[in-house]
Amino acid sequence: MIKRTLCLALTTASVAMAELPVASTNAPTAPKTISIQEMLVIGHSGMKLHSLAMITQGKVKGGVDESFMPGFKVCAEDKATPVRSVAARIMGQNLVAGLDKPNPEAVELLMKLAQDESADVRFNAVYHGLAQINHKSDEVVALLLNVAASSREHSLYDRIVESLEDSHDRTTQILDKKLKEEDSIATFEIYADMTGTPPPNSDKYLDMPSSRPKIFIFKGGTDDAEAYKAELATELKTLGIEEPSLFISGVGANHVLLLKTYLTKDRLAVEKAFVKSDKFTLTQEMWLTPELEIQIDAMRKK
Repeated sequence: MIKRTLCLALTTASVAMAELPVASTNAPTAPKTISIQEMLVIGHSGMKLHSLAMITQGKVKGGVDESFMPGFKVCAEDKATPVRSVAARIMGQNLVAGLDKPNPEAVELLMKLAQDESADVRFNAVYHGLAQINHKSDEVVALLLNVAASSREHSLYDRIVESLEDSHDRTTQILDKKLKEEDSIATFEIYADMTGTPPPNSDKYLDMPSSRPKIFIFKGGTDDAEAYKAELATELKTLGIEEPSLFISGVGANHVLLLKTYLTKDRLAVEKAFVKSDKFTLTQEMWLTPELEIQIDAMRKK
């Protein structure tokens, strides 16, 4: 009887406690910390770019490793060009460049970004990534050659030339095959730079227009820039260039002469004639990209 009464009392007390209102609390819930890796995946373009900036500024503890690849994959598809561009640079510098075993996913992604619609993205994917691979596959070599032929941006072009020095045989084989299959003037133009040897069957390309003009920069001579220009024009005419596109940049003793060539035979004639000229010193030559032409026009107007 005593046990039954005690059990009934405990049951009644339990029910009563269950019916009591629960005291509310205003204590704030700690926000969930989102990692940089997660932000690259789920963040909007602005947040992705902010996260990438933190990486470039060295604010990510431990540096960049394979755990960032899911985020880089998402960034590579982002509609904002800066996101794709910065992601390409970070991937190249941290997961590919100079490594004995570059991350294969990063290499694959950089090969895709090297064909992006944006020149900035393509530049970063190649300059900071693919061109820095120690042991390049045939696919990477072929892609670098395609980039060199299509985009003659000076620093990128030179980087590709340098990066293929240890891939001479494969570079030559790929270019020889392309020339046989396509008769491409662009491939012909980059052949000597990429292989260090003249391209085969040059005669059939001589009368072709260049795929891009080439700009030659000659050191100024005397203070009389116009007279020096006239002398160089006469020299060029002896090479068969009847109306050379020649102009002066700068004034006085600081001037230089700029020459544009548009035909393949004219370009080759200038390269051969002025390699070791005593009178006309050729200081630089480069393929004329639209960006470079804008810079040169601006320089001439000063």
